Amino acid sequence: MKIYKSFEQAKNGTTIPVFISGKTMESRYNPERDAETLCNSIEDGFNFFLVLGIGSGLFIKKLSERYPVSRIIALELYQDDIDFLEQSEIIKDLKNNPQIIFCALNSLENILSQNYIPAKYGDLKIIEQRAWVNENKEFIPQINSILKKTIGIISADFSVQSHFGKIWASNILNNSRLAEKVFNESKNDFSLSKYFSQETLQKTAVIIAAGPTLDKTISIINERNNYFIIATDTAGSSLIKHNIKPDIIISIDGQNVSYNHFIEASSTLYAFDLCANFSAAKHIADNGNQIFFFCSGHPLANAINACCGNAFPTLFSGTGTVTITATDLAVKAGFKNILVLGADFSYSHGKSYTKGTYLDTLYNKNSILIDSAEKLFSKLMFRTELQKFGNTYTTPILEAYKTSFEKYLQLENISFTKENDIYKLTVSDSISKLPSPKVYKNISIATFYNKLKACTLEEAEILLLPYIAWLKNNKIYKNYTYSELLKLAFNTIVSYNI
Repeated sequence: MKIYKSFEQAKNGTTIPVFISGKTMESRYNPERDAETLCNSIEDGFNFFLVLGIGSGLFIKKLSERYPVSRIIALELYQDDIDFLEQSEIIKDLKNNPQIIFCALNSLENILSQNYIPAKYGDLKIIEQRAWVNENKEFIPQINSILKKTIGIISADFSVQSHFGKIWASNILNNSRLAEKVFNESKNDFSLSKYFSQETLQKTAVIIAAGPTLDKTISIINERNNYFIIATDTAGSSLIKHNIKPDIIISIDGQNVSYNHFIEASSTLYAFDLCANFSAAKHIADNGNQIFFFCSGHPLANAINACCGNAFPTLFSGTGTVTITATDLAVKAGFKNILVLGADFSYSHGKSYTKGTYLDTLYNKNSILIDSAEKLFSKLMFRTELQKFGNTYTTPILEAYKTSFEKYLQLENISFTKENDIYKLTVSDSISKLPSPKVYKNISIATFYNKLKACTLEEAEILLLPYIAWLKNNKIYKNYTYSELLKLAFNTIVSYNI
């Protein structure tokens, strides 16, 4: 499909494209002047632009000349139109500029997600070329919907990075050193394949999250020998109090408070994301428990993993909910039948968590007549505005977790139903499994440090973005330029004392 049909010359001799309607994208008299006027109307301070309409490319050329280091995404409805416009010499020149991306509408979400980095570019500026918008009015709601969704996801991710960027970096570096110590002492790799025999994979894997409905659904695992139990960190302590020993307890939470999940360690296998709380992982290792580490997408952790010969399994965490990671572990291990309990993604029955989590202990310990445990749990639930769905209350974050979980299942082609608060998953034979065991001679964090120190700032940039997001959000560094933040992040990481 196309919205352009030809080119014609403006009065001043400039070649401009013509819409199928017969109207032109730019002025028939002096398109350069109009492009200059639009460019001058843009306030300074932006480093990332989305331009609606490519046209002759005159405006995009002037914009790139005025902001030469800025990133520009220029949108057209169809790839056919982009191909047609490339007949223009201006467009041909612009295509050679690495800072400019020409984008069709069906690629907008993907291209924006891959290129717009708030920590690096700051706010996004959307520029509407009036003639293009007027010609394509019926598509504007669709464009706005894509932008709202995509920018919302990017903003939420940036918000999380702004809060956890420093914690993640610290945990990754310390956990990597701990992983090296565990590896050298045990001489076992972290592939996990040894834990999943064919006999084990005939069982049903049960993922245990800590939602309120677990209080009633937990009864289905009385026949312990029929199930392989993978518990999330919050649910782990609750299961232990029910005298149920999980086969694996898994954690991705980097916050210090997550240490409370592991005070009462069980003689089970513990799985920690390299981003997870180091104090908790060290406590488990020092206690003599079996422990292994994995990666879930942080670029710094991925770089360390690559330097160590991919010694750590890679698991998916979606929007950052451990329930997805636990499910991904079961899927990649090779289980065909999986149940997921306690994955409520809501405050079901007016409760935030199942019984027996560390919050029960903490809140009951601090409970007094005028500040009871019930009041403390209510404060937890009502810390953000709630949304009501039937008899259940939820929040935008919990809804995002649910959407991410079910989208993961769909993308992996895993059929699922949810009945009586239990997800029932059936995994097809085509799902990728964990890699076969390998023999690793060495996990050396020193080797990674030496490679990192030899990198340029530009080469190391991708590894440092979450930490830069934290620095950018810190008032101490509010007047720093991006280049200064990049240098500070790099120097901090390479000189980190572990």
